Amino acid sequence: MLRLYIKEQLIATKGVPLIVRDEKNNPVYLITGRWGIRQDAFTLYTIDGRYVAEIKQTTLGLFPRFDLYLGKEKVGTVKKMYGVWHQFQFVSDLNWIIMGDFMNHHYKIYHRTETLLVFDKAIMADGDYYELAITHAQDAPLCLLLSLVLDHWSVRRDKSQLKRGVANPIYDI
Repeated sequence: MLRLYIKEQLIATKGVPLIVRDEKNNPVYLITGRWGIRQDAFTLYTIDGRYVAEIKQTTLGLFPRFDLYLGKEKVGTVKKMYGVWHQFQFVSDLNWIIMGDFMNHHYKIYHRTETLLVFDKAIMADGDYYELAITHAQDAPLCLLLSLVLDHWSVRRDKSQLKRGVANPIYDI
């Protein structure tokens, strides 16, 4: 089983490159990009700069669709579904099912009866991370990219009181 880690505070930040690390804290992948506008994408590279995979937004609106590419070949599509998106997603062409609690960042990806990914929070000495426990190493690129999109679909964000307009920086003690 392959375990990969992404720093929690970075995953929600648009446009900032993410470094994906292994269990020994060695950098493995670099993810760049953003989403929100049609044709935006997250792109996955090896740490030495070789292109691996991409997830590209193809439609806008309340229920955007994303196409998954491994190399330059389209391998699947995921779409936010009305009413059940927080518990269930389907990745077409790959026949993957994503189930879990997306609001609390705990979910699994299945292919038939086999678990491909378990995504959860992990607390380490240098901060909070998201841990991806991936059954097959060849699925790691797609699992990483799907995790980014699922994280953005989560409506819960930790924001400072200052950004919410609650704190007064001069008078708040």
